[in-house]
Amino acid sequence: MPFAPTAAFHFLFPPLTIGLGVVLVVLETIRMRTKDRSYHEAGRFWTKVFAINFAMGVASGIVMEFQFDTSWAASSRDVGDVY
Repeated sequence: MPFAPTAAFHFLFPPLTIGLGVVLVVLETIRMRTKDRSYHEAGRFWTKVFAINFAMGVASGIVMEFQFDTSWAASSRDVGDVY
């Protein structure tokens, strides 16, 4: 797979993971204050979505890292710590 689609695919997941983390904190805070079961169920559902999203971000990031090494080996040597 070319680098551009991999990078575009990967760039979706970290912001979504951060956003879902905020949503989970809000849901759990409301659940603890109101003791409403529906917030617990919503939190469990969004936790599963968070886990899948996180795993996809890790998987696409690993592929992107290998593409950096194979496509731009000289560049990776020079600025490898930044990558």
